[in-house]
Amino acid sequence: MLPSLSNSSQGLFLSFIAGSFYYFSYKINEQLGSWAVHSQGISLIFLPAGIKHLSILLAGGWGALGCFAALFLLASSFWQESHPLTILLYCLVSTGSTWFGVWLSLKILGIPADLENLRFIHLPQMDFIAATAHAIIINLFFIMASMKTSHVVSNYFAMLLGDYIGSFIILTIFWLMLTIFNKSSLKNY
Repeated sequence: MLPSLSNSSQGLFLSFIAGSFYYFSYKINEQLGSWAVHSQGISLIFLPAGIKHLSILLAGGWGALGCFAALFLLASSFWQESHPLTILLYCLVSTGSTWFGVWLSLKILGIPADLENLRFIHLPQMDFIAATAHAIIINLFFIMASMKTSHVVSNYFAMLLGDYIGSFIILTIFWLMLTIFNKSSLKNY
């Protein structure tokens, strides 16, 4: 961490970084064009899912807080007709379901919190578990909040696919960066 900052300052800094990456990855995702959009809030390649996954994996609650704040800012702009409490709940459910999915994937795969035995082969497995948890929970929220009541099955599969692909792209880029900057990780394949 940053030795000159207190723990809470470091956490807020991590939140800011996570939120900034989430926000800008969403803006980049918008540039993919309409071919990648299934419906409002559901993209067939969703890079912010990977940023949220990675932020929670590396920074825990601080990463989740940053992504939550960025998601609230973004959701408030594209769901202007929705009540702010509904948007707040959506952001909480979305971030919480990803956090749950990351936690569950670590437990299922036997990976400790320090990620000591994390290997590249774990990434698609972790990604699938987290994307599945998110897609199930957020689509149930959409139904309960009457935000999306039609095409439930196609929305679920589109979100699962988009989150999976987006997360896998981000996690793979991160893994490649670690491999390039840490030559000792090459022997762990």
